[in-house]
Amino acid sequence: MRRAALALLFILCFAVQATAQGGFGVAYYDVDKLYDTIPSKFYDDGDYTPEGRRRWNGERYAAKVRNIARVVDSLSMPVVVLYGVENEQVVRDVVAAAGEDYAYVHRTQDYNDGLDFALLYFADIFFVERVTPWRGAMCVEGEVNGRELTVVATNRSSSLRVLFEERDLHREGNNIVVVGQPSRAGFANLGVEDCSLKAERAGRGNIFTSGHWVMRDKVASNIAGSKQCDVYIKSWLLNSNGVPQPTFDGVRFCGGYSSALPIYIYFEEIFAF
Repeated sequence: MRRAALALLFILCFAVQATAQGGFGVAYYDVDKLYDTIPSKFYDDGDYTPEGRRRWNGERYAAKVRNIARVVDSLSMPVVVLYGVENEQVVRDVVAAAGEDYAYVHRTQDYNDGLDFALLYFADIFFVERVTPWRGAMCVEGEVNGRELTVVATNRSSSLRVLFEERDLHREGNNIVVVGQPSRAGFANLGVEDCSLKAERAGRGNIFTSGHWVMRDKVASNIAGSKQCDVYIKSWLLNSNGVPQPTFDGVRFCGGYSSALPIYIYFEEIFAF
């Protein structure tokens, strides 16, 4: 009951709409291990096969794809970054299941767990010009309404500063959004502001652990001006205890979405159409 009360307060305090006509937003969602059902030759995904501990079959895979597509559609953001997808075919399945008309980019990370980033986007709004895979990150450079925009997705990458230097991301006029899990060094020396800090200081977070909400995933940017950055929450993303409903609790199939909630940043003016 205590968890439910906390979650109810959480919802009432900051359940928001992530979109508004004329603005632009970027969302990030850790989908919590969206594997296909085919055993890999390059890394151990044995738990996520029909014979594995989690009995990961076609039915469970299809349900997970539908769940992630529902979240993407609900966000309805021009740019949605996903982390935790196994390969490009998985990304294609999510895009095909979504009602929104998204294009996508995907790059293999060569991690031991086989999990990658993908960026879904409205191709008539965000014009992608260059994609750079990186160690624990993916950098997508493009243009929105005549303005440069670079989206960097990170999973504890310790070399983002090198990426910023090699791609000259601090060039004049380049608008940067960094999403994901920062490294231990955080966003220091990257020239971007932790935009999720305000929500975090207010006690909000996108995962629930050890009895409280934690802002595990972050959003940072160098863009000045009016913006909103927060956690995206819907009641159907939660279980009966009022916390994010995962796909699995250990090896028990729960049929949920992810143990993390999406986060987003929204700009009302700079990219206005």
